Amino acid sequence: MGNEQYLIVSYFVVGAGCLGLAVATYALLRRSFGALSAIAPGGRLGRILRRLFLIGIILPALFGFFSVTFRGCDRDTYEAIIKDQAYLMAKNQEQLGAALSYVAIALLVWGLIVSIGFLVLGKKKKGSG
Repeated sequence: MGNEQYLIVSYFVVGAGCLGLAVATYALLRRSFGALSAIAPGGRLGRILRRLFLIGIILPALFGFFSVTFRGCDRDTYEAIIKDQAYLMAKNQEQLGAALSYVAIALLVWGLIVSIGFLVLGKKKKGSG
């Protein structure tokens, strides 16, 4: 396989891997997040949060994947990019790393959302009780 074919195949394989990473993360945390969102007052908010959770995990993984560019200071043409297979492999690893970072940040944001929700819910219960 030449470098051009490697670039095409690896780009789609790494993209699918990033998407798979996001789906696996969602599958692992779906029940826990569903249980937490069920506690939310007014079932409508909990349903909205559950639906947004999938999107809120998949989109950051894709944003991380697409945030990596193959162009660089010394590689600004397509021919220069496909000349070095080690460079292509490094960029694939960078794409996976960026997707992992973005998913981790998304999970921190979701954790913050849930924490704020519990604080607000706790204050409402103390105020009404």
